[in-house]
Formats: sequence, C-alpha cells, structure tokens
Amino acid sequence: MISFVEGVIESKGPDHVILNVGGIGFLVKTSTRTADDLGAPGTSAVLHTWFMIRDESAVLYGFGTTEEREVFLELVSVSGVGPRVAVAVLGTLRPAEAAGAIVRGDTALLSRIPGVGKKIAARVCVELASRMDRYAELGVSHVHMGDTELVEALTALGYSMREAVDATRTAGADTSIPLEDRLRKALRVLATR
Repeated sequence: MISFVEGVIESKGPDHVILNVGGIGFLVKTSTRTADDLGAPGTSAVLHTWFMIRDESAVLYGFGTTEEREVFLELVSVSGVGPRVAVAVLGTLRPAEAAGAIVRGDTALLSRIPGVGKKIAARVCVELASRMDRYAELGVSHVHMGDTELVEALTALGYSMREAVDATRTAGADTSIPLEDRLRKALRVLATR
C-alpha cells in the first residue's frame, strides 16, 4: 500500500522516526539500527515501508533498504514472530547477518536477542532456512558460527547484543586466534566508541 516515504526528519527516537512529507508528519516505527543510520533532524531521508493494520491500530514500519524490509516480512511470516520481534532482530543484526544466522541454524545467537527465545529461534531457523539463502549472500560481512562464542562472552560482560555483534564484526572473524585474544581485540574496539 505505502511502498516508501521520503521527507525531512522532524525528530527521531530509538524506535521511530517522524518524517515531514509535504507538511504531514508520518510516525514510522524503525529498528534502533535504522534510526541510528538515518541523518540528524532536518536532513532528508527515504524509508522503505510496510503498513500494518491490526485490530484497531495502524502502524507504518520503516526500513533503510528494501532487503531489510524483505527480511522483516520473512520473519513476520513465521508463527509467533510479530513485528516487534522482527524489528528487534533487525535492530541487532543486519539483514545479511540475520539471514546467515538463520541459514546456519545458529539458534544460540538468535535466542540472545531480546524477545527471541529458544523456541522462536528454532522455529525461525526451521521455517526460513531455505528462503534466506539469497539474503545471506548479499556480500555483507556477517557473524560467523565461530564468532558466537565471542558474542556470548561480550554479552556476559554486560554489553548489549548489538554492541557485541558490531564489535565482533569490526574485530575480525579469524577464529584461528584464541578466544581470549579475539575478546581483547573486541574490547579495544568497544573502548574507542
């Protein structure tokens, strides 16, 4: 129904953006990653959207890329996965990272995302693994199976799942290096932020 909106950012929060489109302010729900990636208030932005009407509420969800929207739609097609959980997944992992985790069956990584338990993670992997290959091959680096232990170590130290995944990606994916050395490198990355 509404494929995209383009306008000037009026304001934004951790889970939404208000876009001024021709004098009309659209409240667009986004992941924290998408909200962070958009410019500051006063700059132009384009969000690819999905309009959902459920019960007595209507919500417009916005995504930075069409791939992000497509992965979102794949996620919400799974029984028990609503828009809130799908947005949480995309707020933690980029589309190719989420798709890679699903294709690999990495339920440990997925279940550490707030709102995603072990049962939902397993159901997502079973139902979507065959359909997510094309997103996992977008050419974007993603968290590999061996990095799950590094992500778990960082979250055990109190970092958010998103910070842990970003630090793991930035620190490099050489799993031949001992975990302690990779952890030190990731902590140095986090200390510079």
